[in-house]
Amino acid sequence: MNHLLSISSEKNYDIVVCGGGFTGVACAYMAALNGSKVALVEKTGSLGGVGTIATVPILLGGITYQEELREYQFVVGGLFKRLYEDLRKLDSCVNLYDIDRSKNPHGWYLGLANSIIFDVEQTKSLLDQYMKEVNVDLYYFSSIIDTKVVDDKIDYVIVSNKSGNHIFKGDVFADCTGDADIAYMSGCEYTLGRDSDNLMAPATLIMTVENVDTDEYVNEIVLNKSPRYKEKIKELREKGIWDFPYDILISIKLNKKRLHLINTIRQVGIDGTDNDSLTNGMIDGRKENLKLFSILKEHFPGFKNAYIASMAETIGIRETRRIKGLYTLTVKDLIIGTKFDDVISLSSYGFDLPDPKKPSFQPYQGKEVELSSPFTKIPYRCLVPKKITNLICPGRAISVERDVLGPIRVMGPCTGMGMAAGLACDIAVKLSCSVKDVPIKELQTRLVEEGCIITEEQIIKVGEKI
Repeated sequence: MNHLLSISSEKNYDIVVCGGGFTGVACAYMAALNGSKVALVEKTGSLGGVGTIATVPILLGGITYQEELREYQFVVGGLFKRLYEDLRKLDSCVNLYDIDRSKNPHGWYLGLANSIIFDVEQTKSLLDQYMKEVNVDLYYFSSIIDTKVVDDKIDYVIVSNKSGNHIFKGDVFADCTGDADIAYMSGCEYTLGRDSDNLMAPATLIMTVENVDTDEYVNEIVLNKSPRYKEKIKELREKGIWDFPYDILISIKLNKKRLHLINTIRQVGIDGTDNDSLTNGMIDGRKENLKLFSILKEHFPGFKNAYIASMAETIGIRETRRIKGLYTLTVKDLIIGTKFDDVISLSSYGFDLPDPKKPSFQPYQGKEVELSSPFTKIPYRCLVPKKITNLICPGRAISVERDVLGPIRVMGPCTGMGMAAGLACDIAVKLSCSVKDVPIKELQTRLVEEGCIITEEQIIKVGEKI
């Protein structure tokens, strides 16, 4: 047997996008829409990443709610807005204006109330169509196993799939893996988890449950004013029934009647960059969800006649590597309102990154932190690694202080960053410049022209033309 890596083919592209979550989809779409020849490499058989494969069909951080106006408004536009409108036409997402915010069954707190809950299978198909529409070359069931770096530039990546091992050459590469895999393979500096011990936020294997009596579940919460059943869980813990390391129940009604997502288990100690850890996480997660479900059926309103529809095919990871980029966005920046001239996307989400050892504890819980704006402004420099000149790294692996990962790691801002990265790659190809030298004003102008939102002044009511 020949143990040397054999190469089956060589392919040439302007831009190679690595990873097909919402970040990668937006990146590939925007680059191809503007004429670049684009490859999108995805290790699974569908696009959408955590939203579809990990079955968390909740677009957070891309809209906001103006209480005084009783209006929802987009914080991320462009492809994000188009996806919402296409899903609405297909009756495949929750109509925001049908939600009773006083007893919202889709979340139990306003951060989740301000979300777009979508149908997984319809969304997979729509994302396929978007790629076909702009002639992206899509490679499913394909993993990137190595990179070749020459003079601080990626010359090519090696893609492995059923057809063999292939060299994909590109002028520019976009690392949309969420874990900074390509940056890591290429020798970029990074941070793993929190600085003190490299531990990462808990992971979750999602469980989807059918035939839940949503009204019974909701009414109990409203009556006892106990969001997420904290008092019930305390009571069950004292009786020795609830012995999990977390103290809240997260059950979110999806876009179909009596269908709920259970985002409750918090798996401590999972390293999303280690295969053994991920394997054990899947095994333990399935076992833990089954135990949790038996408790739900016996002790929680609405679950008596429920049954498990599915568990996700991959574990949901909240945190792994973050690149060390040209700038690192800090909590202080958000508090004092640091002015950036290279903002390329916004987020409306808050500080949501559970403690690695205490899964129901948020580091900023109970703290009086007054932010300068309700929206996190994301600078372009945070997407650009220090070392490799033709690599951009949008998504949750960008260069931010760990606590800032909370507002930027969710799908709304990741889509926004993806769109910016795609346009930046297209500009870099056309100008034959490095990613860091992309003219910011040109990038921002083109983002606005494409309907993307990069300033608070652009935020508009859902349904209106941007």
